[in-house]
Amino acid sequence: MTLRAWGEVPYLPILSLRPSEMRALEELPNRTKDRLLPVIHLRPWLTSHRLESATGRILDAYGDRPVVIAMGEREQPNERPVHAQLEALRDASGGFRQWCEFFQANGNYIPAIQFSPQVSHEEAQIARLFGFDRGLVVIIEPPALPAISRIAQRVGERTHGGQGVCFIIDFGVAGRDHLEVAARAIGYVDTIRRYAPVAAVSLSASSFPDSFVGLPDQPIFERRLFDTLSVRDGLIYSDRGSARVERQTGGGGQPAPRIDYPLSDQWDFFRSDDLTGFEGYQQQARRLIATERRGIWNPHLRVWGTQMIERTAAGDTSAIGSPQKATAARINLHLQRQTFYDSPAVAEDTDEDWSG
Repeated sequence: MTLRAWGEVPYLPILSLRPSEMRALEELPNRTKDRLLPVIHLRPWLTSHRLESATGRILDAYGDRPVVIAMGEREQPNERPVHAQLEALRDASGGFRQWCEFFQANGNYIPAIQFSPQVSHEEAQIARLFGFDRGLVVIIEPPALPAISRIAQRVGERTHGGQGVCFIIDFGVAGRDHLEVAARAIGYVDTIRRYAPVAAVSLSASSFPDSFVGLPDQPIFERRLFDTLSVRDGLIYSDRGSARVERQTGGGGQPAPRIDYPLSDQWDFFRSDDLTGFEGYQQQARRLIATERRGIWNPHLRVWGTQMIERTAAGDTSAIGSPQKATAARINLHLQRQTFYDSPAVAEDTDEDWSG
């Protein structure tokens, strides 16, 4: 038994508990929220002191729908009570006892396992989380790929061949070498299916760029990677929701005003070279909307991100006036398109109101 049937999930975006990503998720139409299945890495919510603020933000953004929860990376400084709470959840003793109890207390969370050098603790965790009958997620990031055979065997032996399990192979950064990566991906998928033949498998990566100077557009290489695979049957698409794998740490002042517009398999970037502040965002929103006759801007895709761009173009200074709001609008549009990638007309079938 699982809270969501993997065969009915078209999209597993990996998100972080950050304002832009949570706002983008929150503003999706309910129909879209019901269809995708986010994987949210647990971390402190802004400057809050307690983990309950993070779980509360997930509830505000996504309701009590089933959601995959994974452990996020350690962050510095490590001084608030929430950091101690997260460290307790990372503790492998007793078969990750506190991590398992966290899921026991949150009935709509689908658990992702944590890895441990102590195999006995890891195996006990797998068995207990599997016993919740909610589904189980195994995220294999690049450092763990050399051990994929051992991981798949360990999981498969304790889940009756992968019943209710989804493996997410996370390649990290995707690039123009997607054909080469696809060849390796086939081997990884075959390895998982050897040890966990009834498990679902998902492929994930991000190719969102770091620099935009002279870059009007770029393919979504993780989507091209996925579509290239000859073993696509039974695979689930995943990405970072158009966020980067590595977070930019600031410095160098505010970036030039830029509005990013996601298509199904490409990003188009509209960057101001002469205006700053809201005027720059308004200029680029107008440029983007003017591309309708070239088939880029789609006014029929009626989601919150569309509304934010239109309001910006019309001069509403409460719409997009910062990188954070521009990012939230981009992620919102990207999540909508990728959720209905195989049925784009359905992506336009929305009838909901949004807040500003």
